[in-house]
Amino acid sequence: DFSDRKAASVSLRSSRFERVRLARVRLRKLDLDTVAFLGCDMANADWDEAILDKVEMDECRMTGIVLAQASLKECAFRSCEAKMANFRSARLKKTRFSGCSLRNADFQGADLRGAVFEECDLRGVQLSFAKLEGTVLCGSAIEDVQVGVDDLRGAVVDAPQAAYLAGLMGLVIR
Repeated sequence: DFSDRKAASVSLRSSRFERVRLARVRLRKLDLDTVAFLGCDMANADWDEAILDKVEMDECRMTGIVLAQASLKECAFRSCEAKMANFRSARLKKTRFSGCSLRNADFQGADLRGAVFEECDLRGVQLSFAKLEGTVLCGSAIEDVQVGVDDLRGAVVDAPQAAYLAGLMGLVIR
């Protein structure tokens, strides 16, 4: 249990964490390379400006985690509970979310080009000013998503999502 701890400039390489409590941990300028988290609790952790390279998170509790202005490369999130997570202005390259609950998460201004959201709950997600070119949203719930028409340019959606988004834009489909 490392809950409520604070540190700066923490660097971890080739590590594995199972069922570790990291709730409300504040780690400024965290640097993770080839690290796996399995069943960990990171609720309300603050990892602002973190660098995550080849990080895997499986079945982690990430409600309210702050990864604002973070850099994520080749990361995988599987079956994570990440409601209200903050990825504002983060850069996510080759990052995949599978079966995650990201309801009401904040990706405002994030660079999501090439990210994949597979079978995720994205209801109420903030995507305003995000770069979505090549971002795959197919199969994910997107109701109440907050996004502008210009922000959607280049996003990859399935037919039901396209119909829903067209309705948000005021289009009438017959």
